[in-house]
Amino acid sequence: MSHRIALATLLAALGSTIFSARAENCVEVQVENVRPQQGQLMVAVFGSADTFGKTPLRRLRLPAGEARMSFPLCDLPGAEVALTLFQDLDNDGKMGRNVLGVPTEPWGASGSPGIYGPSWDSARVALDGKAIVIKLSQ
Repeated sequence: MSHRIALATLLAALGSTIFSARAENCVEVQVENVRPQQGQLMVAVFGSADTFGKTPLRRLRLPAGEARMSFPLCDLPGAEVALTLFQDLDNDGKMGRNVLGVPTEPWGASGSPGIYGPSWDSARVALDGKAIVIKLSQ
């Protein structure tokens, strides 16, 4: 009986160690101003200035839920990332734009993307355990 208790205690300790390692390797992304229940959030995660806007580390497609959504990003390499996203209201997989190239669907980026959209320097954020908050345009 005491062997079973010792084994259960060891497994519980190992499980919490594994969970802690995973939690440290994840970041929570919070998205504000989502149009509830409309389309999908299209997320791209970039790892460097060289790949920004071209080759993301990850692409995610998430159903739009509530006006505020959150999701974890795990196993990201490096010390910083940049996220870009838009809400694909018409589910065509592309960001809608008008004839001048201005987005017609809500968009956002990590960091401080500015009026003319994000760059690596304006969108990069440290992977320091703090949540990444992105506010979609209206």
